[in-house]
Amino acid sequence: MAESSINKVNVGPALNVPLALASRGTRLAGEQFEKYGVVSKVSAMKEHPVAVKVMTSIDTFYEFIMLGMGLVLLFHGAQFKNLFLCYQIVTTFCLDRVKESVLGIHTHVMSVQEKLNADAPAETSSPDAKAEAKPDNKHAQKRNSKKDDAKDVDLKAQQEQDMATTKKYLKAIDTDKVARAAFDLFTTFMACHMVMRSSAMQAIMITHALVKAAKKYTETFFEFTGHEDMLQWMDLLMSFVFYVGFGFLSVTMSSVAMALNFGVVAAHLVSNHALRVAEVKGKLESAEVFSASMKGLLLSGGLTAFGTMWQFWALMAGSGLAWYFQVLYLPVVTAEFFIGLL
Repeated sequence: MAESSINKVNVGPALNVPLALASRGTRLAGEQFEKYGVVSKVSAMKEHPVAVKVMTSIDTFYEFIMLGMGLVLLFHGAQFKNLFLCYQIVTTFCLDRVKESVLGIHTHVMSVQEKLNADAPAETSSPDAKAEAKPDNKHAQKRNSKKDDAKDVDLKAQQEQDMATTKKYLKAIDTDKVARAAFDLFTTFMACHMVMRSSAMQAIMITHALVKAAKKYTETFFEFTGHEDMLQWMDLLMSFVFYVGFGFLSVTMSSVAMALNFGVVAAHLVSNHALRVAEVKGKLESAEVFSASMKGLLLSGGLTAFGTMWQFWALMAGSGLAWYFQVLYLPVVTAEFFIGLL
């Protein structure tokens, strides 16, 4: 008895309309951009005195914004634990890969578009030539006019042309680049999910963050006289010591390690940007010189100790935000809520 073949479902006709609409939408958007001169208007807006003044004001208030973020982490960082961990793991492990893959797709798409525009045939026919090509037969002219007036035929032809344009464009794009970008975005999503749900992943992330913060102070407190040619090995040895110490702390006393992580980041933001604000206001000659001095180290260390103890108490007590702080931090509270759903 012969085996029956599988009846396949033909999904080709269902793809015709999306392919045609993609080409038509892209073409209409380009025509509208060119018609209203969006690119030139945006460039002119950037050079406008008001826009320049706004950008200058944004640069001026950037230090205040970062200082405010540091204060929020210093006092209420434990209430935004998921958002903080996701930010750390994305910026530390995922951001460079995602940026490289997405920018690679953008560059590739632009090159494909330029190549297709260069390969597109130029129209050589003129209106006079088209007028001379009209048939003389009256009956033929009537038949042609009826065909030209048939909207359904014109729409079908236009749809086929748009579909062919989209297919030609998609064939020229390297699907491996698109797949890589999609995979990088998916791994970023999974990394955020794991760092929120897995204690082991949290220990790894916190350990790495604390090691990076601690290594910044090795040059300040340690000097390897006579071993300058072995600095790379000394750096590797210090990293090993830090990873062992902070790793043990993260595994055995996770709340202390998390509180220390909050304290280090908050102290860095508050001390650095507070000193820059003081420099802008003329209260300090150089923020970098002060931060490298003993007073700057004491300031950063004091903020770290205070932030660590405050966040440790908040984590152990499970304290929440008062309603007026929830209103004040509404965008961040909303982001924390949706991040927590991952």
